[in-house]
Amino acid sequence: MTGIFFRSYKIYYIWNCAMKQVERPEFKTKAHVVFDDLRQRIASGALIPGERLILKNVAQEFGCSEIPVREAFRSLAAGGFVELVPHGGAHVSAPNVQDIAELTEIRALLEPEATCLAAQRLDDTALLELDGILIEMAAVASAEHAPAYGALNRRFHDVILSHCPNRRLATTINDIWDRAERGRLVYLKGPRFIADSMNQHIEMVRLIRAGDFAALRELSVRHSQFGLHAVRDLVAWEDQSAARKVGSHR
Repeated sequence: MTGIFFRSYKIYYIWNCAMKQVERPEFKTKAHVVFDDLRQRIASGALIPGERLILKNVAQEFGCSEIPVREAFRSLAAGGFVELVPHGGAHVSAPNVQDIAELTEIRALLEPEATCLAAQRLDDTALLELDGILIEMAAVASAEHAPAYGALNRRFHDVILSHCPNRRLATTINDIWDRAERGRLVYLKGPRFIADSMNQHIEMVRLIRAGDFAALRELSVRHSQFGLHAVRDLVAWEDQSAARKVGSHR
């Protein structure tokens, strides 16, 4: 199985390099660039809860005025990533695992349907791209690389969702992914969890290639529930931790 992936990835790599020569980059406003970068840092844990983001410093880092940074801060605050403070700054907020769990529940209901709709429209180019992502995932499939694995997991599902013919459904799911970005914390659960996740992704691609969409639907439901159970475990752990803190102050 691994040999097949590496041969496929070689083809994908050559194709991808060629495509990069002719691809036109997607335009993003400076505010969007700042927002995306800071959101990724917060989701990965590079910026920790309580850490202060100073407007002037962030503007200098991105080589822009303070106006797009303010806009990015407002967007981050709307998504629950930061709390705004007076005089143009922000603090990284603590993740609300209950919110993440509720959003993940919604995604678990919607994504299997979108995956099945999209799978029937995936071409060879998209499948090779998924093969390449699987190889990258395998290279970081450990708890110490949890943020990188989580980002690749998102890329994997993005490729599939980009072929969903119901664009409203795909957009809704992507919005939920964005709002629950900090759910990547589940990949800190350990090697067994990541190994199970990896195997499910490999099987997903195999079923798409085989055109077995009934089995893919069943797997997609199990895969969504697998992630949901992991997030619920985080909520339970958070509740137990809060209870211990209360008990220690009595």
